[in-house]
Amino acid sequence: MPITDALQRFVDDELMRAPLLAEQVIEEALTAVRRDAAAMTPRERVLVADVQRSLLTHRPLVVREFVRALAEQVRQELSQEESTRHAPPSTLGGLSLVDEGQVEVDVEISRVIETIRSVAEHELREVMSYASALVGDMDVARDYNPFRPELLGRALWEAARTLPMPQAYQLAFMRMACQPMAQLVRKAYAGACARLEAEGVEPAVYRTIIVFGSRRSQSQQDSFFDPQANRAESTTPLPGPGGRTARTAAKGHTGSGSGSGSGSAPPAAPPPAPAGPRLTLEQVLARTDELLRRLPADGDGVQRETLRRLQRDQLVASADPGAERELIELVGRLFDAVLGDRRLEPDVQNLLSRLQSPAIRLALHDPSTLDNYTHPLWLLMDRMGWQGALHPPPGDPERTRMLRYLHGLLDTVADERGRDADACRWARERVLSYERSRFEQRRGAAEAELNSLQALEDQAVAGGPPPTSPGALDVGQLDTVPADLLDDLVAAGPGDEHPSDGPAWLQGLRSGEWVHLFMQGAWVNAQLLWYGRHREYWLFADGASANTWAIRRRALERMHQSQLLTALAPRSLIREAAARVLRNLSD
Repeated sequence: MPITDALQRFVDDELMRAPLLAEQVIEEALTAVRRDAAAMTPRERVLVADVQRSLLTHRPLVVREFVRALAEQVRQELSQEESTRHAPPSTLGGLSLVDEGQVEVDVEISRVIETIRSVAEHELREVMSYASALVGDMDVARDYNPFRPELLGRALWEAARTLPMPQAYQLAFMRMACQPMAQLVRKAYAGACARLEAEGVEPAVYRTIIVFGSRRSQSQQDSFFDPQANRAESTTPLPGPGGRTARTAAKGHTGSGSGSGSGSAPPAAPPPAPAGPRLTLEQVLARTDELLRRLPADGDGVQRETLRRLQRDQLVASADPGAERELIELVGRLFDAVLGDRRLEPDVQNLLSRLQSPAIRLALHDPSTLDNYTHPLWLLMDRMGWQGALHPPPGDPERTRMLRYLHGLLDTVADERGRDADACRWARERVLSYERSRFEQRRGAAEAELNSLQALEDQAVAGGPPPTSPGALDVGQLDTVPADLLDDLVAAGPGDEHPSDGPAWLQGLRSGEWVHLFMQGAWVNAQLLWYGRHREYWLFADGASANTWAIRRRALERMHQSQLLTALAPRSLIREAAARVLRNLSD
């Protein structure tokens, strides 16, 4: 994150108010508990009374720890120390298992985060726009707010851990403080925006599109990369060039793609077309692709959009009036919507912009390209766009290698100048091969860890003492809490409506598949590297770092039950783009 003097002053000012926020959270939590005591069960009143007594004794310590944890996380956020946001990777010398105790913590942290997001939804957008202005990003290309709900939720848990009580009581404090915390953070966000406005800071314009191992061990379990088990793709038709939708799109087209909600700032007027004879359509496509290929990977998108506008003007001038021109404009509007999606990083947007020329070639030669989402061109786009979420952040060498490889594939697609889908189909197969190669490399690097985990699993299944991670106990190991009260605490988490879904879902999960999980206070995209012969221990690898997590089956079932673990798959970018284009036209 770029650190400016204005942003640093904002951070220092808000951190000075952090002790008052912590004091108010504790006071409001105690008040709410006293107000709602009549509606509690006898067990709940006993539990809350113990937490109240501990808070009264250790209140200064809780406040200090909240401020310390928040300040430390904000410093990491400003310095972009991505590797410090997650737990260190498990290794053979320090193997640890994530169990139910850690999952209970993540459930409560996620509850605090989601409550803050829900209660302070409007104020969060305002803070985001002001923070973007402080760093000079007037388009709000990303969230620069150093006091995001994730940081506040983790800081509250660090404060709760200072209470000298079993984990069940610490989690009870998190539940007590959840709603008061959200209300007070909402006021804090509003106050911060008011102070920045009084200082003369002009908020950025928030414009976005929101649509709600070894060969032997590897052969012992099913793999996501099995060619016989590829995912089926949707066949819902796109708005075709010959139908009513395409004619309406062309008629409503404005030339700049304003209806798509592009995420980049309005670029300067495109340079005039070069003097001389009129360029042919193929010359325009080839020339634009060459210019797009030379764009810096971390560009802000202004140059890219300027080139695309120039390309569109030249294509319209070179195309024959009628269906050909309408089709070119429709493809342009679809790509406006795709590249205006803020969930795609700028370097991935630059990559996908190079697919517009092949899309126009294919659509002109075969209009069925726009008939459904299963065309190899769109499947290639989905697969390439997905890579941004599975790799480390921009600037990391691994991400740079990935982008270089994908750009090389697009060079080949552009050189083919083909009128059919073979080049796109070939490129998608190469992307899948790259994914498999990366999976095998990561699994091979963890081979020693896998052998150790298998030995531990065999020992646990045979009746040996179950290994636990330091500092994270199973719920059943909290022997200072009554057993019936523990049952109530476990049942208090969200997502308990379908308790039997977890085992069935895990049974269908295969090595190589990706999941979205909430691990130790942060959402991550992780890949399943391995599961044991008895499916008791599972090893996941973080897509954005070298971290791995060994997780017990019961913990995974609890995470899935609490909606902290979901499947992750490529989304159809063209499907979402078509929906946005149609919605904008209807509006």
